[in-house]
Amino acid sequence: MSRPVIVAAAALTALGDLEATWQGLLSGRSALAAGQLAAPLDRYPVGTVPGLNGAWGSAARQEQLYLRLLAALPELPAESGLVLSTTKGAVDELLGDDPPWPGQPWELAREIAKAAGLTGPAATVSGACASGTIALIRAAQQIKTGEGPATVLVLGIDLLSTFVTGGFARLHALTPDVCRPFDRQRDGLALGEGAGALLLASPAEARRRNWPILAEIDGWGVSGDAGHITAPCREASGLTRALALCTDNGRKAVGAVNAHGTGTKFNDAMEIKGFRAALPPATPYHSVKGAIGHTLGAAGVIEAALAVKSLATGLIPPTVGLAEPEADSGRLSGREALSLCHPSILSCNSGFGGINAAVRLVRAIS
Repeated sequence: MSRPVIVAAAALTALGDLEATWQGLLSGRSALAAGQLAAPLDRYPVGTVPGLNGAWGSAARQEQLYLRLLAALPELPAESGLVLSTTKGAVDELLGDDPPWPGQPWELAREIAKAAGLTGPAATVSGACASGTIALIRAAQQIKTGEGPATVLVLGIDLLSTFVTGGFARLHALTPDVCRPFDRQRDGLALGEGAGALLLASPAEARRRNWPILAEIDGWGVSGDAGHITAPCREASGLTRALALCTDNGRKAVGAVNAHGTGTKFNDAMEIKGFRAALPPATPYHSVKGAIGHTLGAAGVIEAALAVKSLATGLIPPTVGLAEPEADSGRLSGREALSLCHPSILSCNSGFGGINAAVRLVRAIS
């Protein structure tokens, strides 16, 4: 069984498309700003995709987002499969009194497949904030085992919505100031909207179609803490297990980590503990959420697309928002980019319910 490969990548975030997002991260720019939602949520900084119209959390806004993302991809084979990741879809539609409520997670994959002209099998992953990484793993498994089409589109999408923002506010999980991943003074996450897409193929299919191979996927792991409905395991047991599965118990080198890094007290502490337990101490890591916000079900796909950029350049960008690193945080990128210590990168996410997922990408050998 051959390793699945990534042949195309695209993203839309509060910083712009994939290239604009990458350049914004390298320059240390944050696209988060307060005053965008209605009171009392207007005091929280959030990240919004430039150029979108329509109400927050609406089906119209969601459609604009995925249509723009699809337009950034090359022509897709009609027989391609689709694995979608989202947490809430157009959730604010549900705040209306009567159905229909368009754009919901249970119908979104069908909508996107139709818009993209895809006839292959479509599935939806909704595993909290690890959804995107789990969707990527599911697609990679399908290609590796030959159980589906030779090409699979992985697409992650989530909107900024009053419903979700209000929920996180009630949990006292949002920062009222600056999102500071892995910082000693971190006080909460900032939400963002966005979408990411990765086109996966078998190596034989990529060669047959003369597609560029941007990265190979050669390891993954998924685990559950089973400890609390929102809080991560303080001992990082689930994340440590996912990292061990992803790296074959440390036998596979890791050039850097694109961490979950939400800027919340317990998540970041848990990740630092997990990295210390499962990875060599010199492994560099970073977070993008201080720049674009936490994009929920889209985060894993967007961050894997950025990991592809890291492989191409040999760099991980600064951790925007970080001023004073947490004690014993290891080799964390601050105001400067860091070099990969091996031509590989691991992207990981952790979500409510103690869900953890990690995937290892390696630079393609020409």
